[in-house]
Amino acid sequence: MMAKSAILFTVAAADMSWEEYKNQFGKVYNGGDEEDQQKQQVFESNKAQWGQHESGAILGATVFSDLTLEEFQQLDIRGFSGSAAQGLPKVGVHEFQGETLAASVDWTTKGAVTPVKDQGQCGSCWAFSTTGGLEGAWQLASGNLASLSEQQFVDCSKQNSGCNGGLMDSAFQFAEGTAVAAESSYPYTASDGTCKSSFTTAIPKGGVTGYKDVATSASALQSALNSNPVSVAIQADQSVFQQYTGGVISSGCGSSLDHGVLAVGYDGNTIKVKNSWGASWGVDGYVSIDASQCGITTSASYPTIDGSAPPAPPGPAPTPTPTPPAPACSDSEDSDYCSFVVAQDWCQFDSECLQSCNCCDDRSACGFDSEFRTKVLAAISVQV
Repeated sequence: MMAKSAILFTVAAADMSWEEYKNQFGKVYNGGDEEDQQKQQVFESNKAQWGQHESGAILGATVFSDLTLEEFQQLDIRGFSGSAAQGLPKVGVHEFQGETLAASVDWTTKGAVTPVKDQGQCGSCWAFSTTGGLEGAWQLASGNLASLSEQQFVDCSKQNSGCNGGLMDSAFQFAEGTAVAAESSYPYTASDGTCKSSFTTAIPKGGVTGYKDVATSASALQSALNSNPVSVAIQADQSVFQQYTGGVISSGCGSSLDHGVLAVGYDGNTIKVKNSWGASWGVDGYVSIDASQCGITTSASYPTIDGSAPPAPPGPAPTPTPTPPAPACSDSEDSDYCSFVVAQDWCQFDSECLQSCNCCDDRSACGFDSEFRTKVLAAISVQV
């Protein structure tokens, strides 16, 4: 079935023209016709590899298909920094204990995974892997799936280096000592920024209690995935990632870790991975990797969560708008007199005149002297 799908894919992919590719991925080149022609040559060279690949993957059109491999490798779209792990305290290791494991697990079908995101041109993969791990663990502990702010980690997790790279373990450690922001209140900018303290809390302080590293074996990773999604690191700078559109990567990706992603399940020995290059890459933003490949089992971890942590205290109540006091007045004239004064608009003779008592409250402003009263009463008598 896979071979048939690959053949069909190859035929369909071979029909994609350069103009169709540019339209599909919104490609615009500022270098004029010369740059356009150079990019087309690269595109045609990459296109020759499309279809079933020796790596086990199916290669095809991606947003990176107009780049040489060297250009793809230079993009700031990864950012895992394993060296940041030096000196971090070990807080526990998840080991496979020989327990019976499910034949397959997929947390995307169980409400524990948010939609695929896009880190853009910022080496913040570690932040996306971190929030993915936290989002899943918090949903399983509290029943609430909240999309968390990668930008908070980029700006505020000082053990890491923002768009210049970082490590998920360091980010989990940071989350232990703070409230974690909702993405909607602290949106992603794909750039380093100033740490903000005002945001909507998604996980209260104390909700993240620690993290566990996962032992470096396929069975240990599968064991951990039986409980929750797991943050993992892989090597993702080879051509199989540049043009991945399907299949299972079973070779050709290396093990020099450079990219933090989220393992969301497995089927046999195939690990399902959520990437952070947008939903147009891969299979709706996902990639399938054999557990023996890309170093996927060598730097895995997940947070520990207290879903009963108290919510953040509410902010100060807004100052109520004062209610204007009721007028301290009463009309001494009868209703006919007041109605006539108002009907004749005589209250407007002076701007200080008020009408809060169905007539004019400030008698001096409305001319309520004896002479004025006599004129009004005479007018009423005439009308009657």
